[in-house]
Amino acid sequence: PFSYIVKEIYPELFIPGEAIAYGEIRNDAEGHIKMCVDSSARKSDYHKPLGLYPCHGSGGNQYWLLSREGEIRRDEACVDYAGKDVVLFPCHGSGGNQLWIYDNKTQLIRHGTSGRCMEYNRVRIRLKMSDCDPNNDAQRWIFQNFNATLAAIYRTSSSQPTPLV
Repeated sequence: PFSYIVKEIYPELFIPGEAIAYGEIRNDAEGHIKMCVDSSARKSDYHKPLGLYPCHGSGGNQYWLLSREGEIRRDEACVDYAGKDVVLFPCHGSGGNQLWIYDNKTQLIRHGTSGRCMEYNRVRIRLKMSDCDPNNDAQRWIFQNFNATLAAIYRTSSSQPTPLV
């Protein structure tokens, strides 16, 4: 059966139904136009900084999935941070630069290896990484559809450190 193929032969296959969050990643800064993480996720966009554009509610370039492994992804492209810009990179399934930890209570998106948080740079209208500060509204992000029940299941069933809080 298909489940055997996925589990035994192709375990790295991403199944969208197992995502713990999906939809827009909206910045929660007060008094500003709501901005969303935006990219076409074409191969020509790989290695380029992710964009921020006014949220439009139509999915498309602003539709993202947070996998149970802590990847923020669309199709085969994952959000990646190697110390400079937040970019798209082909998903590799090894965590590292592509591991993101979302705290649904503080709304922070923390990078798993650097420990820094994703922030909306209002001056340059782009993403930047900064020391985490739950009082900084430019670091608060809302996943349009976050499934706390599914997040709790993955948190308790995983033998690895969880990307979910």
